[in-house]
Amino acid sequence: MVKACILVCCRLLKTKKIVELAKKQSGVKDAFPVHGRWDIAIKTEDLDLKRIAEIGMTIYKADGVEIVETMVGYPE
Repeated sequence: MVKACILVCCRLLKTKKIVELAKKQSGVKDAFPVHGRWDIAIKTEDLDLKRIAEIGMTIYKADGVEIVETMVGYPE
């Protein structure tokens, strides 16, 4: 089980809908808009890599999403 953070770049005015979609995914601990290079940060609970990938692909398929990057944490 690992922790991960998924970063999302999306089109203007799509942020709120994508944050709402992310929060509905089982295993997502938090999702919120951010300023800077990325538009949304999604924090996951301790999950297996398969579930993290499923969350990432669900977000990537959403209307308005342009780029998704997943950062997987080191085991403690």
